[in-house]
Amino acid sequence: MFDLLNPMFFTVMGSIGVLVPLVLHLIQSRRTVKLPFSTVRFLHLAQERSSSRIKMENILLWIIRTCLLVILALAFAMPMLRGKGRDTIFGRAPRDVALVIDGSYSMAYNLGRRTVWESAVDTAVAIIEGLGEQDRLCVFVAREHVEPMIEQLSGDRDAAISRLKALTIAPTSSELAPAVAQANQALADSETRREREIHVITDGQGLPWDSFAAVTGLWDPATVDQERTTVFVSLLGAETPENLAPLLLEVDPPLLLASTAARATVRLGLSGPMRATTVTLTIDGVEVATQSITVDNDQAAERVFSMPPLTPGWHTARVVTPDDNLPIDNAFDVILHVEEHFPALCVGSRDDTLFIRAALKAGQGGGIAVDWVEPGRISEESLARYACIFLCNAIPLSGGEVSALERFVDAGGLLVIFPGGAAAVGDYQSWSCLPALPSGIVPLGVAARKAMLHGDGARHALLAGLRMDESPLSIVVRKRLAWDRLEARAEPILSHGEAPFLAGRPVGRGYVLLFAASADRSWTDFPLSPIYLPIVHQIVAYGAGIGAHPPFVWCADHLPLSHTLPAARHDSQIEAPDGRPVPVRSAVVGGATVLHLETIDQAGIYRMTPPAGGTPVPALAVNIRRDESNLAPLDETVLRERLALDDVVVARDRETLETAIRERRVGRTFGEQLLWLVLILAALEFLVANRQAQETPTLSSTLGVDASGKVPAASAGGRSA
Repeated sequence: MFDLLNPMFFTVMGSIGVLVPLVLHLIQSRRTVKLPFSTVRFLHLAQERSSSRIKMENILLWIIRTCLLVILALAFAMPMLRGKGRDTIFGRAPRDVALVIDGSYSMAYNLGRRTVWESAVDTAVAIIEGLGEQDRLCVFVAREHVEPMIEQLSGDRDAAISRLKALTIAPTSSELAPAVAQANQALADSETRREREIHVITDGQGLPWDSFAAVTGLWDPATVDQERTTVFVSLLGAETPENLAPLLLEVDPPLLLASTAARATVRLGLSGPMRATTVTLTIDGVEVATQSITVDNDQAAERVFSMPPLTPGWHTARVVTPDDNLPIDNAFDVILHVEEHFPALCVGSRDDTLFIRAALKAGQGGGIAVDWVEPGRISEESLARYACIFLCNAIPLSGGEVSALERFVDAGGLLVIFPGGAAAVGDYQSWSCLPALPSGIVPLGVAARKAMLHGDGARHALLAGLRMDESPLSIVVRKRLAWDRLEARAEPILSHGEAPFLAGRPVGRGYVLLFAASADRSWTDFPLSPIYLPIVHQIVAYGAGIGAHPPFVWCADHLPLSHTLPAARHDSQIEAPDGRPVPVRSAVVGGATVLHLETIDQAGIYRMTPPAGGTPVPALAVNIRRDESNLAPLDETVLRERLALDDVVVARDRETLETAIRERRVGRTFGEQLLWLVLILAALEFLVANRQAQETPTLSSTLGVDASGKVPAASAGGRSA
């Protein structure tokens, strides 16, 4: 929109600039010198033609002088080009402004003397301070979820500034699309005559803009009133950010036994150009090893550390990279729980459990401890202390025993069911955790008894380390438990020929395994096969790992403790890494009391005081999510494509943003440029006027008057003709 700051000045001075040159050129006349010629009719004729030629030659000069004065008047009238500004007869139209601030931890990037977050807050404050008395604003913080700071449009600028300065970044990533959509919705109810502005203040990282992709459905540009809305995007981060961060720390094996060596694998990620660095592993605060590594630009790399044997109990491990411009993600913590042994329970008669107990006892040197109990006495055992329970021809069981075993599975235990002759098909119907409901017990003919035992489908974690594909194994099955289909979430693990042999199903935090053959030799020769012993040991290790304490959790606003910290109670004392107490909250969900922690926003090791008192022990290792550590910037062209709006202004610093806002709200003046044009026209007018003065012939030269004052007859005759 074109506008003038001084329209009355331009009207008056522009009119004068048009009239003055015109009047001067109309009244301009050449001075006639009287000469005592005997015949003057030739002089009159020559004077009239000379005057006419002079007027015709001065039209260009008149146009130049007129343009010079008009443009000079226009320059002093301060013309401007405005964006979506709308004036009313009462002054400039008020505006509604929505601010969206990226609150993810990448905003903690250090730019030198200050962080991106500090620049973002200062920029937001400057935007608010520039609002008029009738303007209104709302503020939203973009994190993993939108946090409305001022959800409804308000004119209280001081309160908004105060709350902005109290904001802090969160140890999470962010999604800008839902925040911008909510900001646009807040402006949707504004009055028609109000202008609208949406300000997105972020660091330029590409990750939060992924939420604008059409597949997410979080952003619809059709909801924006593009005629009245301008979107300002401030990219305040470094144009070429660099960041090195440990993305993950994995310990193998995941379940540690005392005096057993292990290894730690560290995965590193880099944003920016290739660099050489170091990575350090510490256990219980003591440095174990430091390795050098070169990481390619925008790539990931791995390093493996050997860990020394640890004593039973809780230990902490941390991997650290050198300080950089984003120190918040330079460390990764895990908790290690070292066991003295893996306890297993066998349920069944002495004969039915003979081969299982023998296989487990053969593994006692490897850390397996086995107990045995007859069916009907399960309620006498504390099931929670076992990593794995084997049912060997133990079905049918009482309803109370079935419920106790299902609770054991739900809490993270592994239940292994071997069928037998004691159970009919109907005895399995009361179970709700089985991978499949048996449809019958099928005897096999001689030709079908011997078949290959092989993995079914994708290789299950239970079979890790078993070379079944390299060493095919055939077993004899004379009778098997048959089922028609698998239950929800169940998966086939082993097959005997074409028939299912072992199926599994995750239930709660635990897992259930169902074999198609018995645990003894009554149905199969499987207990005599070379794979029987290793697969039983693998089952115990797998079961111990299922219910194991998680090595780490991510920062979260809400952390349930039933899975992450089952030992916690409502009166447990938990300390954050900085030593502050973290209260345990309780809520009733579905009639059951559920414990949880709120606002786990500090990375590090959380400790819990044992119920009997004493020194706090490691309870939780909390890390910030590492997707935000990838600082790859977004190209401005892609940014505009994601927004899919016409009026988008992108600024990379506060000064550029303030200039853009001023041009949109007030307008861009062209007074300086017009004054330069006036100077050029003045020089042109001088050159044209001087040239015409030199080229205009005198009357004497036009008539050919000689020195004596005589007019040659030829000249006079030619002109009379």
